[in-house]
Formats: sequence, structure tokens, C-alpha cells
Amino acid sequence: MQREDFLSLLIYFLMGALVIVVGVLVFRPAAADGYLFNDARQNFLFLLVSLAIAIVFNIFALQIGHLIGAKMGGYRILSISFFGFIFYKVKTEEGNLKTKVRFGRSNSFGGQVEMAPKSLQSNPMPYIFVPFVLLLLQLVALYFVFAFIKSVTDDDKVMLMAVKYGVVVLATIGACFIIYNFFPAKLDTLNDGYKIVLLNKKINIEAYNYGLMNDEIEYFGGEIKEIRTFDQITDFTARVNLKASIQEIINDNYQKAEEIINFNMSEAKKMSNSTYRKFLLLNSYFVYLTKSEEEALTYYQEKIIKADLGDGVRNCKTYDSLRLYVAYVGITEKSINEIKFALEKKKKRDKNEDKGEIEKQNKLLKKIIDKIALELPEAAEIEI
Repeated sequence: MQREDFLSLLIYFLMGALVIVVGVLVFRPAAADGYLFNDARQNFLFLLVSLAIAIVFNIFALQIGHLIGAKMGGYRILSISFFGFIFYKVKTEEGNLKTKVRFGRSNSFGGQVEMAPKSLQSNPMPYIFVPFVLLLLQLVALYFVFAFIKSVTDDDKVMLMAVKYGVVVLATIGACFIIYNFFPAKLDTLNDGYKIVLLNKKINIEAYNYGLMNDEIEYFGGEIKEIRTFDQITDFTARVNLKASIQEIINDNYQKAEEIINFNMSEAKKMSNSTYRKFLLLNSYFVYLTKSEEEALTYYQEKIIKADLGDGVRNCKTYDSLRLYVAYVGITEKSINEIKFALEKKKKRDKNEDKGEIEKQNKLLKKIIDKIALELPEAAEIEI
């Protein structure tokens, strides 16, 4: 088990333990003493409703904190989403920015803020710390609400008791958000706590802002002109270098792309496991694109399969895995149907991405499909 996976399980265990402790020490005595509803089913429904409200409220507080912090740090807001409702910027024909709203899945559970720095010196720390402060203030406020309302068993005050113990649910979920989102290590997502650790270094702030600047270009459907790489490897610089290698592949600069990939993979210990796995997936695709079928299959078996990435590739949940799957089934298995299966998965994925990212992935897929078509001419007829 990788360190990130172990830490993620540990955090989930801590969150679950917190919920159980609150249930045993607060809600069980309250129900036993008659402070809540008299019927067990009503109490269960009360907890479900309180839980739903607590999740929505805390996600809203977290994203509003990110929004305020981004503004304080000198960032432009490109989009903000809440449970599928996405408020996003578009450019008009005159070049002005206009806000639109659509409903669709977000890449992050509940909500997400996409932003772009006004300069490489923009400060990302407020973006991280403002939601942390808001959640802490919420816990303090909820504690005083709970302490202020006295527990009574009068039936005519049952709704008041629902408020008293509803804030406990709200506070418990808020505490879980703090534990997960601000744990200072890499988990199964790039949480704010891990960003705090990394962004203590100036080189990481520069790489972080540079990456966001390029994301903004792609967000509006533009093409990245400057391809910059970093010699000092950290998780953030490696991510920027990964995008640079992809851009070099798109530009047919295969030698340069290979140099970037090989250099970063040689510094694997300086990046997170998830970032290294992205390099593995990209390099396997690249070997399929530029080397012989035998070399590509050998690399796939020795690197991808042995790294337990085979299932992820077959599931095609990310662009990284999807383009490698197309390469594998097209060149190794010579299956047109499986290529079409992967491209159907891509259509669903595209609904959650900006135009620039979709266009970039289309170019990468076209390159590998053009190579597949040398052996399977019918592949040339496939529409991406």
C-alpha cells in the first residue's frame, strides 16, 4: 500500500471515529433522556436531514472561503461550482468576460473554485487559510449555540431541541472537513493541508502560479505558447513539467518530451506517488507512440501492470488512463471496438472539462490513432 493510500485510510478512520464518538457521547444520551423525538424513526430521519444540511453548509462555507481567499491573494475567479451548479466566465466576441451558469458534474465533490493569478507573485496562502478560519469560527459559534440552549423534555420545545442537536451534526461534519481538507500531507486528493506544506517554498509558489496561468489559457480555448520546465523537482514543479512534456508531444518535439519525462521520472522520490503515476501512464503512451509494438508491450507489462495501474487504465476514468488504453487496445490487442468504447467514455469526461483541455486530449488521441491506422486502416475512420 502506498503512503498516500495509507494516510487517506487513516484520515477516513479518524473521521469515522469522530462521528461514532459524537453519536455515543451526545446523541445516544439525548435520545435516552427524551431530549429528541419520541419515535426512533423520527430520530433517524432527523439525523439524515441534519447530515444533509451539514454537508451542504460546510461545502458552501469551504468554497466561499476559497473564493474570498483567492480574491485576497490576487487571483481572478474563472469558475465556482456548488453541487452541479457552475458559475463560470466566458469571453464574448468583443473580448469581454461574462458570467454564465450551467448545471453539470464538477471534478470535485460538492464544489470547486478555479482561479488564475494576476502575476507569478500572487499569494495562494489566503486561498488556503480563509476557509480554514471560517470553519474554525463556525465550530466556535456552534459550540456557543449548543451551550446556550438548555436541554428540556417538553414536547412543545422539540423543535428547539432539534436545533440544539442539529448544530452538533453541523459541527461534527465541519470538524471532519477540517481533518480531511487541512491534514498536512498528500492524501487521495490534492488537499489544502498538503498545499500549505508545499507552498512554503518559493519555487512551488512560482510553479503553482505558472501552472494556473497556463490553465487559464486552456480554459478559454487558447494555445500555450511558452513551454517552461523546472530543474528543481517538487510535486508542483513536476506537475508543471508533466504538462510541458505533453505540450512537446503535441508539438511533435518528441526528443524534448522524452528528455523531460526521463528526467522527472529519475527524481521520483521528490514527487508524490500520484504525480509519478501520471508520468508512468504518459510514458507508456509515449512508448506506444514512438517505439515498436514489442517495446511498448514490454514497458506496459513491466511498469503499468507491476505498478497495479492496469485496472485504472481499463476503467478509463482519467484522460491519462484513457489515452494509454486506446494505445494498448489499438496496437497490442488490435481492437477497434475497444477504441470506440474508450472514446465513448471520453465523451462523458469531456462534459466536465474546458475547451482547451478537450482539444489537447483530442490531439494526443489523434496521434496514437493515426499510428494504429497504419496496421488497422479502419481506425482512420474513427471520429474523436
